[in-house]
Amino acid sequence: MVVLETIDYEMRNIVEKGPHVPMYQPMVNNSPVGPLKQKPETSYDDDVKKLLSLDMKARAAIGNSLPYHVYHLVQNSKLTQEMMDMLTMAYEGTVEVHDTTINNLNRRYEHFFAQQGDSLTQTFNRFNCLVNDIRRLETIKHSS
Repeated sequence: MVVLETIDYEMRNIVEKGPHVPMYQPMVNNSPVGPLKQKPETSYDDDVKKLLSLDMKARAAIGNSLPYHVYHLVQNSKLTQEMMDMLTMAYEGTVEVHDTTINNLNRRYEHFFAQQGDSLTQTFNRFNCLVNDIRRLETIKHSS
């Protein structure tokens, strides 16, 4: 996500919420009438065109960063948000799988001990990896 933000800060919103859809409010006698409608392409200004191109740039950035064996999972996605949803499902699983993984890591944490023959550094590294995995997954859970 950080790499996409370096290209354009708005890309995070594009990935999380979907592409920008320019809308307008129909007016009669300076009063709004009916629901919002999508703007016709002929009325797009430069700012709207820039926001519309962000989804395409984000899809290209993500697609180009993936190895081929992963890219085939998302190559037919029309939106960046679809790509990220497919990648999330493929690598993090469903919410139930995610919760089970967190529970398993917490159980390993609660029963953590040094293994016979481990040096202090090896024990610390195993513990540190375990804590980092728990933090990462908890952060993902709370940001969803």
